[in-house]
Amino acid sequence: MYTPKYYKLEELAHPQIIKAIGAKNTWRRLDAEVLQDLDYIREEWYLMYRSGIYINRLNVGLDSRGLRPPNDPDGSFYSTHKQGNTFDLEPINGELKKLFNFIVALIKNGKLKKINTLENFEDTLKWVHAGYMNTSEKPLIIYL
Repeated sequence: MYTPKYYKLEELAHPQIIKAIGAKNTWRRLDAEVLQDLDYIREEWYLMYRSGIYINRLNVGLDSRGLRPPNDPDGSFYSTHKQGNTFDLEPINGELKKLFNFIVALIKNGKLKKINTLENFEDTLKWVHAGYMNTSEKPLIIYL
């Protein structure tokens, strides 16, 4: 079981899931290769911009940016967030467009193990939606 260097479980999964099934079983529902990609993105981003990256921010009410429970009202019914392989990323320095382009470049250059899908930047101006879908497109950009 892979646990990331830069993110605690509460930053990756909705508190309802952790409470219902416990920490160990919640970790098991998160895709290990995607977690490794999140660590890689965070490491490389920090080297370039000296900034971390938020996912869930419970202190401001953001709890559905990682693994979501089946009944979560955020996003679509079939959201890949509910599969443990999609996360909404927010750079601490506020440079959302740069983070989007940064992740696009990592995908195109084969630096990520699994993350291959982003939502169109103009459709999600407060976060960068990054995850995995079964596609050969690198990256697959989803337009909402």
